[in-house]
Amino acid sequence: MFALFEEAGKFQAGRVLSEAEASSQIELESGKRVKVKGANVLLKFEKPSPSELIRQAQATAEGIELELAWEFAPEEEFGFADLARDYFSANATLEQQAGALFRLFDAPHYFRRAGKGRFRKAPAEVVQQALLAIEKKKQVQQQITGWATELGAGTCPPAIRDQLYKILFKPDKNAPEYKAVVEASRATHLPPLDLLQRAGAIDSPYQFHWKRFLFENFPKGTAFAPMQAPAIADELPLASVQAF
Repeated sequence: MFALFEEAGKFQAGRVLSEAEASSQIELESGKRVKVKGANVLLKFEKPSPSELIRQAQATAEGIELELAWEFAPEEEFGFADLARDYFSANATLEQQAGALFRLFDAPHYFRRAGKGRFRKAPAEVVQQALLAIEKKKQVQQQITGWATELGAGTCPPAIRDQLYKILFKPDKNAPEYKAVVEASRATHLPPLDLLQRAGAIDSPYQFHWKRFLFENFPKGTAFAPMQAPAIADELPLASVQAF
């Protein structure tokens, strides 16, 4: 007999060597033997082989439409096999049940985990917010990839040129401009400074060092607010010494 189980957020499968009341001894296809809590064992089966089940389940999971699965899911807590029977048919196969498990597990924006193999559907407003966040992240990544492509081709996008000294000397590693430079640097195997120089972001060595000096010492700019010197109200004594 084989078993599919979850361990530290990963799904594995292997041959059951022995079973106790609260745990099982399972041998993975690599030959490694692991002790698995009974609550972590999600499916038991005779065939196919463990690796074949996981392969088929992953292929099945890719074909499950999350929006449709969310519509099928009940409002109360449910198990992955329940959803598989609602989504596919009352006679959902082993591969379809495992596929539903993988798909539910990898979609926390649609389904919240409520235990081993147990889930609850997220509220509609939460799903909508999550989808908007995912779309925004996707657009930012597309922008990063576009900038990186331009840099690799020898052109510096204006957004990166404007952030040149911040990227080089005081970077915000979460900023898309910085990530684009890192991505282009890895793709071209050039250090960031050489990459930006080749892309025309640096006009001259003098301008580069001068602007770096200003960036480091005058981060708020060199323009100072107008100041009015206080009027001298006292008569100051004049020294009678020879200065030089």
